[in-house]
Amino acid sequence: MDIRDLDRRAVESTGAIVARLTDAQLDAPTPCERWTARDVVAHMNDNKRRLLTRLTGGAPEPTGDVRAEFAHLGATLARALADESVLDLPIELLGKPYTVGVALGVHFSDTLVHGWDLGSAIGLDVRLPEDLVAAVSKVMSQFPNDGTIWGPDGLFAEQLSVPEGATPQERMLAFTGRPAQWTPASTS
Repeated sequence: MDIRDLDRRAVESTGAIVARLTDAQLDAPTPCERWTARDVVAHMNDNKRRLLTRLTGGAPEPTGDVRAEFAHLGATLARALADESVLDLPIELLGKPYTVGVALGVHFSDTLVHGWDLGSAIGLDVRLPEDLVAAVSKVMSQFPNDGTIWGPDGLFAEQLSVPEGATPQERMLAFTGRPAQWTPASTS
């Protein structure tokens, strides 16, 4: 499992949804409490900038067009990750030392899950690639359960209980604090 390939594919999958967001849809609520679709895309772009800054010493500044930035930053990050040795570089994540490889696992997971968030926000029935869902579940099972990943101060919302008979995608969503039945109407 090459985390760089998984990340590239998650960026492509989510990028297809980002590219179809209209200006009006950028203001849509998402399963991420208090975040609009625009906020979610900006968050993913900021994550790419942090990785790029560690890998290359800098990153493109925001342009105001989060959709175009997502595509550009994704391609730039993929090029910066071409040399496998960069995965061993140290990086700080939530005040703790990790490697770029671990941070890329977080990025991969975050990007794929946010693809579901964005698609759900605009009313799509998002079916994520099964192998990527399985990979996210495997990667995330290695994350520490020390408050840095899940919960109010973590990267993901508090984990939800998994209903009986849940699909792998539903289990992954619950693991990241998302009810699989979320719809924009459920926010009102």
